[in-house]
Amino acid sequence: MILPILDFLPNETRRVVHAQRSKRRIALLGILLLLFSVGVSAHSWNSARIADSERTVGAMLVANAPGVDEVMNTLAHEQSNLSRALRVSDGLLPTISATSVLATVTNMLPERVSLIGMRLEISDSPRQMLVVMNGVAQTNTDLANFEHKLASASAFRAVTISESKAGEFMGKRVEEFTVSFQVPLCVQVCKPGTLRMAQGGVN
Repeated sequence: MILPILDFLPNETRRVVHAQRSKRRIALLGILLLLFSVGVSAHSWNSARIADSERTVGAMLVANAPGVDEVMNTLAHEQSNLSRALRVSDGLLPTISATSVLATVTNMLPERVSLIGMRLEISDSPRQMLVVMNGVAQTNTDLANFEHKLASASAFRAVTISESKAGEFMGKRVEEFTVSFQVPLCVQVCKPGTLRMAQGGVN
């Protein structure tokens, strides 16, 4: 059972209370509207700022796109040139080294034969190494022995003594000589101081 509420306030007082209540409601609604407006404005400003940032980044990407493409094309071109240069250098490098040839020749030297100079060149047609050596031998027999050893080596071709003459070396009479031969670039090192022709398809 709901009991009725009796109002003993005078009419004038009642009007004043109602007026104050109306003012408070209006003030509260105004504050709420102000807060709502501030929130909406802040959200709109933040959204606009993000959109401006995205547009700026997009414009920078569009502006720099040609530069990035140019850099990528340059890198690809340089990589292609490097690969081509490596392929060319692989074809130019001999499969044997001058050290291997020199070690092999030194291992063949007779006791009374000495080398004074040595020159090596690479020939392209056919692919081979040209070797020219200058040296001295005590006798013609020692020189002939050295030539025979070079000619009997399977890795050396066209062994030729192009010059031989009497001379003096360290106060002794010697035979000065110049010998040349060819080394095909398909030989391989067997062990230190020796060379042999590649077999079984081994290059």
